[in-house]
Amino acid sequence: MTFQYELMYKTMYVGVGLAFIVFFPLPRIIRKPLVRGLEKIFSNQIISNVLYLLISWSLFLFVSAVSENHDLGKELIGQKAQRDSYASGTSQYEMEKTVNQTRMKMFYSQRNIYLTLFNLIIFGAIFTYLKSLVKYDEQLDKEEKLKKQINVPKGAVGNVKQ
Repeated sequence: MTFQYELMYKTMYVGVGLAFIVFFPLPRIIRKPLVRGLEKIFSNQIISNVLYLLISWSLFLFVSAVSENHDLGKELIGQKAQRDSYASGTSQYEMEKTVNQTRMKMFYSQRNIYLTLFNLIIFGAIFTYLKSLVKYDEQLDKEEKLKKQINVPKGAVGNVKQ
């Protein structure tokens, strides 16, 4: 396997691990420091540039795999037309061998499309959800400060009818 797809698998493992950490329902006492820590890590300039580079690289691989798959589809259609016409003078075995090799390349190209698209989706979901969690935690902190300022008992806020 080439280096680029080895790296793709590694980033996919990291993405799934981060998704498990971020999406797993935890109590606020545990989740708040975890989310704040992840936010600090991802807001670091160097790490943010590396993540941007990885996502850009994944997008490049996705476009490359789609283009390759499109070209292989055209090639496969041409090979089938050539096989059906028997005009080239090649044996049936050689023609089937060529068609099967093209199908194999197409399979790997489709696999690469799925891998890169999964990476793009999972990292997009993680970053979006992480930002919304940070906003939600900030909003809860503001509400708690307001409750402390007006000295309302803890259970009284839920019982007040508006």
